[in-house]
Amino acid sequence: MKAPLATIVIPLQRQPDAWLDRCVASALAQTAPVEVVVVVSDSTPDSNLAILERLKADHPSLRTVGRPGPGFADGLNAGIHAATAGRVGFLLADDWLDPTAVERCVPHHADIVSTQVSNFAEDGETRLGIERLITAETYERLESDQARASYLSHFYLFDKSALLRVGGVDPEIGETGADDYDLVWTLLENGATVHIVEEVLYYKRDHHGERLTLRDREAQIADLHKIFDKHGVHDPLRSELVEKHARWFGRPIHEVVAERRKRD
Repeated sequence: MKAPLATIVIPLQRQPDAWLDRCVASALAQTAPVEVVVVVSDSTPDSNLAILERLKADHPSLRTVGRPGPGFADGLNAGIHAATAGRVGFLLADDWLDPTAVERCVPHHADIVSTQVSNFAEDGETRLGIERLITAETYERLESDQARASYLSHFYLFDKSALLRVGGVDPEIGETGADDYDLVWTLLENGATVHIVEEVLYYKRDHHGERLTLRDREAQIADLHKIFDKHGVHDPLRSELVEKHARWFGRPIHEVVAERRKRD
């Protein structure tokens, strides 16, 4: 087996079996050599574990590890520390990757490589026409680390050493934004370099089930305030940012987009 160019970390509590199967299979099907680390928890059901064991039988590049604590950050950090490759990508267990995601990202030797995203309906087959088509040109015009962290999107491929220098994903700020907004912001504050691959390489399943952005809206706003406390953001900017981000909390993306389109 070729040495992996990247480690894909998948934090898992519980997931519909078919969704998990597609997620992990997409990571294993990468056209570049990767290892896949699924971080399981005490609440991971037997049916999920059985899927992982079945996939392991045919894919020696797949490993499972436990998490040292119950939080989302604990899962990601366990995966980061377990990674044997110098580059680490995050994949959530209800989403999936384009087979060329790592191949397209790994040649760019930035601390953060970010791609574009397409949203699919719960069936995983219907494109919703909702995409985040980020570009390097727009990114370069942004004037603050906060704005740049908010702009970047999954798929993220990080330099592992850069993640370790900032202590990985911060468990103190809660669940919302821990893996992207706060982590990327923290990396940028510490001089991280960025490259944007202007291709849709990450596919997000937009559904009504369990997802961090579908948690209680007030709990997510409380996490936002922890992030702003950490980075020294005060009013009036803090209130503006809460309003901007919180409109996405507690409902699937397509519902929020449809409401805004109707209003506009």
